[in-house]
Amino acid sequence: MESTNFKVSSFAGEAMLRQQVSQNMRPPRIIGYKNIQIVYIDFSNLRKVEEIYSAIESAEFYIHQHSAKTVYTLTNLTGMHFNNEIFSRFTAYAKGNSPYVKASAVIGMVGLMQIFYNTFTRVTGREVRAFNSEYEAKEYLSGK
Repeated sequence: MESTNFKVSSFAGEAMLRQQVSQNMRPPRIIGYKNIQIVYIDFSNLRKVEEIYSAIESAEFYIHQHSAKTVYTLTNLTGMHFNNEIFSRFTAYAKGNSPYVKASAVIGMVGLMQIFYNTFTRVTGREVRAFNSEYEAKEYLSGK
């Protein structure tokens, strides 16, 4: 299995990451699971559009620091506010991350999110698998 480097590539990049982290109280974090490192992106219970956009920007910046097709992502959407505008922002975010992501999983999709899920995968061209639990998502990612 290939090694995945999760370090920011430069001192300037590290400073920018720290600035992003200070603006968003929930930066992406790394979860070691079996033979991989998973970037856990937590949008759970975010209700304000500004918080959601800030979390997207922080995650996007973090993911873009890595080599092509090396990042495993697990995104938690449990209880997050969702609407058409947020859907559009997530679609752009997923498209932009595509070159860096090896596999993606999501948990916590309900209601409107589930309705938009098929459109999302079609529009982004990404295979983002939805799961009911974090355990199932991690198992899927570890098998990719």
